[in-house]
Amino acid sequence: MILIAIIIAIIGLYVFYKYPDSLAILFFTLTIADVNFKIGGLPLNFRAIIGILAFIRVLTIDKDYDYPSFFKSSTKYIPVFIIYTLLVTAAFDLMTFEFVKSCAITFICVYLGYFYYFKSDNASVLKISLILAGLICFADLAYTYIYVGHFPVQRIYQRLLDIPLVYDEYGEVVEPVNWGFYGCICGMAFLYILTDYINHNKSEKLSLLLLPIMFMGVIMSTSRSSLLGMIGASIFLIGKELKDRTRAKRAYKLILLSVGMIVLSLFLFSIMEEYLNLEVEFIEKISSRLIDEPIAVLNKNLGNSYNAQELDALDWRGEISQVSYEAFLSLSFIEQLFGIGFWGFTIRNLGHNNLPPHNGLLMLLIEYGIIGSCIWAFIFFTSIKDSIKYNDSTSPLLTILLFLFLYCLGQNEVLTQGLFFLIIATMIAENRSLREKQYSLE
Repeated sequence: MILIAIIIAIIGLYVFYKYPDSLAILFFTLTIADVNFKIGGLPLNFRAIIGILAFIRVLTIDKDYDYPSFFKSSTKYIPVFIIYTLLVTAAFDLMTFEFVKSCAITFICVYLGYFYYFKSDNASVLKISLILAGLICFADLAYTYIYVGHFPVQRIYQRLLDIPLVYDEYGEVVEPVNWGFYGCICGMAFLYILTDYINHNKSEKLSLLLLPIMFMGVIMSTSRSSLLGMIGASIFLIGKELKDRTRAKRAYKLILLSVGMIVLSLFLFSIMEEYLNLEVEFIEKISSRLIDEPIAVLNKNLGNSYNAQELDALDWRGEISQVSYEAFLSLSFIEQLFGIGFWGFTIRNLGHNNLPPHNGLLMLLIEYGIIGSCIWAFIFFTSIKDSIKYNDSTSPLLTILLFLFLYCLGQNEVLTQGLFFLIIATMIAENRSLREKQYSLE
């Protein structure tokens, strides 16, 4: 067994050295799909090892490509933000090895995303990784539906590698990430493929076959945040296309495609329900999360009668956001200015429930303060502005970035994770490339 493992490792290293793009795709896929596991007694997990190998490989081929320096582009502000988060977290004595490792992986994501855009002159490496991650998340959801029959989502790779499940004191499986995460990744893949097709038309028809799968993944995850992000990003995309008469046809095509894929996805979901003998309680819970609960919350806010039993996490998120904002106002001026460090909100139990605020913007503001939020906002809004300025069509990267922004309104540290900054860094590279091509034509 050890000999086989050594042979596989040698073959893998050769392939990764010969084809560095494949190493980057593996690392991006593991990062986006949040696939990770320990290897023996090594201090680093599998994803960290792959990330370091990918980074070292890039340094050996970096000199062969003529592209704008990473630290001479606006990407340099991302490591500034990362260093700031480390300093604030250390100042409040919340620094852990896991957080340092997470920050290092985020930087590697950013550097590789920037480099591989220029190496390919497009975002193909990220696109392939995102689609693979979406398929992994869909497969995990399908496996949970068919073989487990209830949430939390149980992952296929953990079963294949015989990774034991973790249980809490009540005997329930502890989920590493909320099931909404799987809807987030499928939603990102859906929007990327759709936007790419609108931009390139015939060249991307094969990718359309994946659209119903990705949308069904969003539905199966029961993620309201993902649905909100998809609706918001789609409205932006349609509105932007309609502003230009020459691109209006694309917008109508987008509407028809979106409606068609939604209908097809719901049809496929109904087939799964009927022929795979899914548990009735599981299906009822999905219906409650996607339909009954949002309606109850809407009626409550409008002052209409509603079923109080339908109010669950959606209504609770509104209340915890209010509590979190009041908690920020109760901090000292210094803490408001600089923040209280990563996971400081939960450590101090500012929400009085030992949980994070479930609002990405508030979490950013509380943990990294006004200064950290301003650095983050500068990176985010300048990237969006440049994308709109230099891109004739709507970049798929812009679409999924807006999706993530809307998604984070009901989630936690999405805005400061490697996935978010990977998208940002790739879009900065795209903006820089488009700008230089425009200048060369003038």
